[in-house]
Amino acid sequence: MQRKKNTEQHNLALKRIGKKMIKKFYTIIILTFLFVNNLTAVHADEIELTASVDKTTVELGSYVRFTIGVHGAFDTDQPQLPPLESFSLGYGPTVSTQTKIVNNVVYVYRGFSYGLIAKEKGKFTIGPITLEYKGKTYKSNPVNVEVVERTPFDGKIDKRKGKDIDISKKIFVELSTDKKEAYIYEQIIRSFKLYFQKGLPIDDLEYVPASTKSFLVEKLGDERRYEEVRDGILYSVIELRTALFPVVSGNIEIPPAKFKCNILIRQQYRRNWDPFDNSLFDEFLGRNEYRYPVERSTNSLKLKITPLPVSGKPEGFAGAVGKFTMDVYAKPTEVKVGDPITLSINISGKGNIQTIGEPTLAPEGSEGFEFYPAEVNTTITDKEEGIKGEKLFSKVIEPQHENIKATPAISFSFFDPVLEKYQTITSKPIPIMVEQSDMEIPIYLSLEGVEKTKAQARILTKDILPIMSDLYSFKNQGVVIYKRPLFMALIFFAPILFIFSCVYLQRHRELLQTDVSYARKRRAPSQMKKQLSNTRQLIQHGNPPEFYAALAKTLTDYIANKTDLPPASITLENVSDTLGNRGVSSGTVEKLKQCLESCDHGRFSARHHPKDQLEDTFKTAENVIKLLEKQL
Repeated sequence: MQRKKNTEQHNLALKRIGKKMIKKFYTIIILTFLFVNNLTAVHADEIELTASVDKTTVELGSYVRFTIGVHGAFDTDQPQLPPLESFSLGYGPTVSTQTKIVNNVVYVYRGFSYGLIAKEKGKFTIGPITLEYKGKTYKSNPVNVEVVERTPFDGKIDKRKGKDIDISKKIFVELSTDKKEAYIYEQIIRSFKLYFQKGLPIDDLEYVPASTKSFLVEKLGDERRYEEVRDGILYSVIELRTALFPVVSGNIEIPPAKFKCNILIRQQYRRNWDPFDNSLFDEFLGRNEYRYPVERSTNSLKLKITPLPVSGKPEGFAGAVGKFTMDVYAKPTEVKVGDPITLSINISGKGNIQTIGEPTLAPEGSEGFEFYPAEVNTTITDKEEGIKGEKLFSKVIEPQHENIKATPAISFSFFDPVLEKYQTITSKPIPIMVEQSDMEIPIYLSLEGVEKTKAQARILTKDILPIMSDLYSFKNQGVVIYKRPLFMALIFFAPILFIFSCVYLQRHRELLQTDVSYARKRRAPSQMKKQLSNTRQLIQHGNPPEFYAALAKTLTDYIANKTDLPPASITLENVSDTLGNRGVSSGTVEKLKQCLESCDHGRFSARHHPKDQLEDTFKTAENVIKLLEKQL
């Protein structure tokens, strides 16, 4: 009896479920019909294009979300952003699609969101955006955005709860040098350290190094990352080390270095489940993090730079300061009169390798040689604990008679800042064997019994191909040109190539007018050639500082245009990372840095710069630009 009762209840429940499923099925069919019917009606109407931002005032270096909305259609093309000179694209587009049914009317929406980073202060207008759809052109409203200076962090992370944090103990910076007193051209190690509490989320790190106009600068390796405990707090440390070589003496003050970053704090949004609200999507991607800007500045540093002593200065001293050794080789050692001998002079050690001058040849033993300018090759072997490397001078000499028994002695002088005195290294003469050169045998042209026939050519010595005197006709024996397959192919493809060329030129002109990045890259070579031409003229004016300044500006402007970066952002400290990320070889980067360092040294050095030295620096810059042109 109980089983029968349970069976009846079970059947009754199944009937109820069946009725509900049938009701839902018909409801879905009716809604689908209404959706398709109204969707077709929506597609028949014109669309609307809108543009909006999540905030109209943004701080410098922060994101603003720019959204282009297409109302009324799903099948449009992606709208194109206009040229953005004052913003850079951080991410996007992210596409969101929504559909709403209100009073049996279907509303469709498709949004394209971009993350734009503000690059400069001011008031700017984005747009209007244009879109082609079914033969019509639609325009959005323009959007005004004001970019203001970043507001330093005030110490309150959660203002609703009034939570105060002593941020000075969370993140701070230090600037130091390994010595407070040094000689001119002596190597000084400058260290910048960023301390931030372990686990503190920071982003958008920006390091503004202190001005080093009185120094030659060389970056020491990559940044160092380690941990350090201070006052019982564990900090993560990022250290940047730089080698400084003072080029002027006196009391020099290194101004403070500046550092900027953002502390990331995630905001919790209230979930209102509005399908047109992008906060849920941004929270999923981590874009709902609020960025609290933090600025830190180091103390200034005072250095006492002492000029090199005058007493005891060797006659051949050329400004090298550090600790060096010298090796000399000669090859070959057995030659004939007038044959070249290559002297390889290798200077290695710790100091500014770039400024080492050519060693001098002793006057004794230099008679009877013809000398040629040396070729120089500089190699930096270590940049971790200081600049170490070697400089190779390859000098060609030619003995002029067979009585020469050895090469001249070679001496190199430098100032040792540890011993505080000058040092001179002298290599002994290298024995060589010079033999008399072979006598040159003159060549005489003579007749070999050829009859002086009136219509014949006279044949001279037989080591020359004989003159063909029996040519009776110059008639072309080949196929006529219009019957050649290559000529027919050229006639067929010439119109096609002409059409493609016209299309390419038109597209090129449009990009020059609309795409700032493209225009800068394409105009970079012509602008560089014009600047090089003006710089070459400065060599004749006898003003080395002006020449070196113009040459450095030419190099930085060219790199900035090719990489679409501001010229002020191209510095000796970051040019390696800037070009390395774009596929430029390390060898080319090193040559560029050497050239820029030579320009800096020439601008601030009080030494005399002969015209030949300016010419050599200019040729080096030309070679570097040729290498960059192939790799950028």
